Amino acid sequence: MNLQRTQPLRPARGRARAAAAVAVASALLLAGCGSDDDGSADSAADSSAESSSASGAATASESPTATATPTEETPATLVPGGSTMDDTGRVLPGEAVFSVLSPWNTPATDLGVQQYSDELLELAKQRLGVNNNGELERVTVDEGIFINTYAWTVPVVADGDPTVLHCRQVQCGDGKDDITLNVPDDLSPLPQYDGWYTIFDQANGKAYDLWRARREDDGVLSYGFMRQWDLDGPGFNQPYVVSSRGSGLPLFGGLIRSGELERGVINHALAISVPGAASGNFVQPASSTNGNGAENSLPMGARIVLKSDFKLRQPIDPSNGRPLKMSADQKRYARAVVKALKTYGAFVVDRSAVPTLYYERTADSFDDTNVNDRLLLGYEVRDIGLEDFQVADFAPSDRIPYPSEEESVNSSDLEEQGPILSEIPDTSGGQ
Repeated sequence: MNLQRTQPLRPARGRARAAAAVAVASALLLAGCGSDDDGSADSAADSSAESSSASGAATASESPTATATPTEETPATLVPGGSTMDDTGRVLPGEAVFSVLSPWNTPATDLGVQQYSDELLELAKQRLGVNNNGELERVTVDEGIFINTYAWTVPVVADGDPTVLHCRQVQCGDGKDDITLNVPDDLSPLPQYDGWYTIFDQANGKAYDLWRARREDDGVLSYGFMRQWDLDGPGFNQPYVVSSRGSGLPLFGGLIRSGELERGVINHALAISVPGAASGNFVQPASSTNGNGAENSLPMGARIVLKSDFKLRQPIDPSNGRPLKMSADQKRYARAVVKALKTYGAFVVDRSAVPTLYYERTADSFDDTNVNDRLLLGYEVRDIGLEDFQVADFAPSDRIPYPSEEESVNSSDLEEQGPILSEIPDTSGGQ
């Protein structure tokens, strides 16, 4: 590829939308990438969308969420550090994370468009799976964006009872020694979804991302891997430092938070997963990859930005062609997501069955007692397809090859050497 001059982000002409969502879950079994529970520092398995049903409508057990923000019954008060406290005395995790210079907090409106933007996005739709004959096969996924709200997403906690965190493995990332943090007893990791779990230690400005975490019978929170982050840091690592996520980026980076939706304002880039992220290379701010798409596909760490002229329509149930029901609040939340995608865009953070955004998980399970507390059902922005984005400009030389086993880098030698944030231009004043 030859590098082409940068141009302002603007709508591409003459590009038609995909006609209808294609249900592929019945034809393919997702080719997973998670390692066995053997201490490997590899990242999580595919962060599949919670629901791949024809309708995309969430069920009470699959993708409802209970708001973690204060209600009229539980008013919040401000506490030091910009967090809030409800009337039970529990500190809620802060929403403004990372430096204002962080790529997560800088708008994308003045970035150029990558020369091969359309081709990259088409390649990102190519999902590798196993067909009914047990053969590897690539299938084009034309489904719109799903928002994970329960399965394959992460809770963020910041208060609770003192709890010991213990690594079960030999290679633990930043967690080789036991530590004690405040963790609630009513929001636990879900081992069936890679046990993603994020704990904020706001007093010390730290966050801890856990992979394959689970709550043991004695109350200990055990895990397979930990990555520690500075809450006011850059929000990414230098190349080849792995994390609890396939791209090396934070689990809570780009997460849609309850309070943001309630206010209708999301002032940061989002995290997105795609079916066919590039294999063998990534671009920063990613620092690793678990992509299994074509080598010249959209890489982990790439930023994609929703076209400025995109108009969100009510999502359609592909099984019957009828509009899916949307409450006034759902429509308001969807507009906030669309605005964030136009202003800040989304960074590719993982691979998934369909294009996927992430909303924080706020309950261990959902039933008739809390099903109505959900803010999102998951299908709110299903009208958005990858073809509605443009890829922010990067040069072919920006692709960083992911080393083979023979050329592997010992990430433990790099973990204390963070990226130089001052090299990131301050174009925003974001938060």
